[in-house]
Amino acid sequence: MALGDILVGTNNPRLFGLASQTSPHASTQPSSTTALDTMSALGAFASAPTAALGARSRVSRRGALGTNDAKTIGIRPSTVRIRGPRAQAVSTAVELLPPAIANPDSCSRANEFTVRKGAVPYKDEAVDCDIFVNDGAREAIRANGAERFVHLIEPNNPKLLKLLKIMEDGWDRIGVRAKNAGHHSLWPEAFEAGKALLEEAFPEECDPAYGGEVLSGVAFVGDDMKDRAIDFMQRRPKTDFTMSKYNPLGRLHRDPDAIDYKQPGWMEAAMPGSGAPGDEDGYSYRYYNVWLARTPLDPSGQVWENPLCLLLPKEKGAREWTYEIRTPEDNEGATEETLGEKASRIAKNPLSAAPIIMKAFSFKKTKKEDQFEFQDENYMKRGSPELVPDDEHVWVTHPFVCFDSFDMWHGAAKWSSESAKSDIKAELCNGAKDVMRARQDASKGRVSMELRFRARCKPAGVRGGREGVPFSPLSSAYRGGAFKPDTVRPSGGAYDLEKGTTK
Repeated sequence: MALGDILVGTNNPRLFGLASQTSPHASTQPSSTTALDTMSALGAFASAPTAALGARSRVSRRGALGTNDAKTIGIRPSTVRIRGPRAQAVSTAVELLPPAIANPDSCSRANEFTVRKGAVPYKDEAVDCDIFVNDGAREAIRANGAERFVHLIEPNNPKLLKLLKIMEDGWDRIGVRAKNAGHHSLWPEAFEAGKALLEEAFPEECDPAYGGEVLSGVAFVGDDMKDRAIDFMQRRPKTDFTMSKYNPLGRLHRDPDAIDYKQPGWMEAAMPGSGAPGDEDGYSYRYYNVWLARTPLDPSGQVWENPLCLLLPKEKGAREWTYEIRTPEDNEGATEETLGEKASRIAKNPLSAAPIIMKAFSFKKTKKEDQFEFQDENYMKRGSPELVPDDEHVWVTHPFVCFDSFDMWHGAAKWSSESAKSDIKAELCNGAKDVMRARQDASKGRVSMELRFRARCKPAGVRGGREGVPFSPLSSAYRGGAFKPDTVRPSGGAYDLEKGTTK
């Protein structure tokens, strides 16, 4: 049995009652029907009715799911059952599908969901927010003019299926062997497939036919320190068979502010030819993350737990959301949490317990500053940006997505509900055709992978630029002097995206 089959738990017929050689009376779908039925279910992403929603996120600490009444949701009709020798071919067909969509129940009811309630991990506590999904997410992206920032990839996209296959083939051989993260040169076929998705998603920023260009990796480090690169990252939960330090990150963040090691001068090396305010020439840069779920999807078309929540930009990226900058000095003289306060905080945001637990089992007690000795040398000076809750925030999620990780706040949310009676996760499990398999899938931690790219283009404001293409907020901040290694971009800052500078 392959390790990937054990970890994911979707490709193993013995575990989930799929037909096998030892089960002559097993019942399931025909091989062709299985594949087609699954892909048909995936088509629900594209055919779901468009949600009538505004640009505002409805934030509350309590509340029901909204329009998705679990009690009135229908179940897809049963499929063809077969017996005998043909059953062996069935399991083979299912195994050829990527783990995320191998379960016929995956995405089978996606057209019924446009929004779900989730606990978003803000600084001090998680807040229950509407997280738009499927066509609800698409409409929110359109309504907020965020098409250049985020693109939802259809699960039946051939380019996606190719990348998922490459990911499976190299998961252990390349990813695990590289300790779940590494330089893009270790996995050229994966980055080539990811590049094809980006060119399709953001043609003017990425496709040479429209003046765009994709560059692999974030270039935090040079070729002399490839072993420190994080151009790709496999995220496994700590409960997985293979341990990894790269787990779903509950803290809301943007990638350039993270602690990951960055060589001095990385900005200049990563964004050559950016130009300065008033220059007649210069590139606009974006840092795109191709994020892929690996664990099975639920019938609503989402990961069972820890969905990646993405905050849509404010005013199409022309203005920053409000956030606080925390520095080590902010903790001086602060009263240490009591055990009761700590327990209460963890109950509201369970993901916050991870660093506490790891610290408790650490044999090396060091100052926080010393822990970052081999990380970003400017991290402590720069401080940690902490997003402030806002009723105007609009959150979206999707199991396969390309997004601007430098200009969009993101992190792992937690599906929530007002009460056990409205527990959508339980309802999705109990309403599945294969209830046991659904429950096993739902109990797993989220496993995902991300590929990181830079993309650049010539916007309308420079010589040879393409009409209608603005500068990115990041490039505007960089050209305007607001994006530096030792500082964060100002909270509430404003950008002139036509000229590519700060206001």
